[in-house]
Amino acid sequence: MFVLKLIAKIVMLPAVVTVTLVQCIMMFLVGFSSVVFNLLAGLFLLVAVLSYLMGLSGGTEALRMILAGFVVFMIPVAGDAIVTAVTALNMGMRDFIRS
Repeated sequence: MFVLKLIAKIVMLPAVVTVTLVQCIMMFLVGFSSVVFNLLAGLFLLVAVLSYLMGLSGGTEALRMILAGFVVFMIPVAGDAIVTAVTALNMGMRDFIRS
């Protein structure tokens, strides 16, 4: 049984390295995209509020722009959830190798 577990740990090592690299790349992409998408969502909100206050758009159009900004804002949040799942997978594989 010890030999099988040792072989499984040796086979699992390249997978851990690969998942760690994928995790780092995804963390960078989510961090970069969150800055860009948060600026874009803020721009949507600013345009929606100011156009409503100046009378350039109606209430429903302003709410649609705010909703579009919220959807844009939620894209990095969904990406962060995916990164969290990849991190949990990585930690599980590392715990198996250490056991």
